[in-house]
Parts: sequence; C-alpha cells; structure tokens
Amino acid sequence: MKKLFFASFLLMAIWSCTKKATPAKSETAPSTNTATTNTETKTVVSADLIAEGKTTYESKCGRCHALHAPDEFSAEKWVPYVDAMAIKAKLTDTEKANVLAYVQANAKK
Repeated sequence: MKKLFFASFLLMAIWSCTKKATPAKSETAPSTNTATTNTETKTVVSADLIAEGKTTYESKCGRCHALHAPDEFSAEKWVPYVDAMAIKAKLTDTEKANVLAYVQANAKK
C-alpha cells in the first residue's frame, strides 16, 4: 500500500512539474483597433494588446489554477495579484503588461 501511494504521489509530482502545451495563437482578422483607457496608468491600451493579454491569461495563468473572472476585482486590486503571479508564471514584461491590460479593461467598476 505504501508503494502504491508513493508511486502515485511521484507520478502526480512529475506531471505537475512538466511543461504544459500552450495553445497556438490563432490568426484573426485585423481588429478595428479600438482603445480602452487603463485606469491605473491613464494610458490608452489597444484592443490587440487586450486580446493578447486574454490569450496569455488563459494559457499561462490557467495552467496552474482556476482563473478568476476579470470583474472579480477592481483595476487597482489586480496590480499586486498580477505582479506576484507574473514571477511564478514566468511572464515576460510584455506578457505581464498585456495580462494587466486585459484584466483591468474588464475589471469591476
């Protein structure tokens, strides 16, 4: 029984540490490039960056845990969460900015 438990634990640990496949970026028609204002920095964020942020959020953040709805928190509350989790998810600065743009664009008002 101990061997079975140890083997299943070992397999689970190995599986959780393996690199997961990320979905390929789909080719979409060029957007109309509508813009949203980022409330944290008062800058204009394009719809393309928000769409890339959504893709990154779903593929990289959803790899390890259930995703929070963007409107679950206010735009200001998302900043420390994204900052902390970007390190764990090994996001580049661009990916982090895009994820932040996505969640803030859809955040609770």
